[in-house]
Amino acid sequence: MRRTVFQLLRGTPALTAIVPTDRWKQAGNVVDVPEFPFVVLRWLAPVAGNARGTFMRQLRVELYEARGSYAKADAFLGNQHTGSGVYGVLSGLTDYVGVDGRVTETRYLGDSGDQESPEFKSNMKFSSWRMIGVDL
Repeated sequence: MRRTVFQLLRGTPALTAIVPTDRWKQAGNVVDVPEFPFVVLRWLAPVAGNARGTFMRQLRVELYEARGSYAKADAFLGNQHTGSGVYGVLSGLTDYVGVDGRVTETRYLGDSGDQESPEFKSNMKFSSWRMIGVDL
């Protein structure tokens, strides 16, 4: 399901207009400090779902940008009021089949506040999602 969601988001022109595809990373694949802005998809521990073979995972979509503004993060993540950004792609997504799995349900858990990353010396903001699906 990881590659399925990664490819879905990275294949969305409105998102790649803000962050080019070569700046999209999976957690653990960030080497040094990439050019800003960049995105990290971080999957938290899976929990077995109710249906056989399903798993529930929490996904954090993190955007890092140069200090001084959160404008790109806000536009990239979107929200329930504008229906744009990551929110517009993942909200209400059901029965989406991709290269390594099927997403059966998504639920928006919320956005972080404005944060700073001492590791990358940048601003950082993320949105959290509950993803239920099946790995193929």
